[in-house]
This record gives sequence, structure tokens and C-alpha cells, in this order.
Amino acid sequence: MARSEEPAATRAFKAKMATEEAKQIYAQRSRIAEFPHAWIKERCGLRQFRCRGLLKATLEATWAALSYNLTRWFALKRQPTLDQVALASA
Repeated sequence: MARSEEPAATRAFKAKMATEEAKQIYAQRSRIAEFPHAWIKERCGLRQFRCRGLLKATLEATWAALSYNLTRWFALKRQPTLDQVALASA
């Protein structure tokens, strides 16, 4: 079965996404939201779950997210603050 016409909701979404504002928001989303997913897939090797069951898969995803968040936190803590930079240049 082939559709010759798109549903109204699809046409409205495409029209909304064609605006400059929507393109900017979507570009920002790709920088913010997509990087953690890519990091978890590459670094944690979590392309598919290693165990079965909703609880076990949820725990595995939680551990992967926790490892990403801790890595980011440690990286941010290592960066000098503005006060430290000002003291070093004084």
C-alpha cells in the first residue's frame, strides 16, 4: 500500500522544522544530546544489552549513564575556575 499524501501532522512538522529557529534548536540538540549517546555506544560498547529482562537492561543503561556523567564531572572539576585564572594572571 502506497500513500500518495502525507498526514496533516507530518506536513505541519515538516513546515515547523523548515524554519530557521527550528534548525538552530535542532543543531543545538545534536551537540548536547547526541554526544552522550555516541560516547556510551563507543566507550562503553553498549550497542546492545548484554543481559535479558527489563530490570537488568535498565541497570546496565543506568551504569553506562553514570559512567558518562562521572567522566564529565571529573573533567569539569579539573578545569580551572575563573577565580583561579584571575589569581594566576595577577
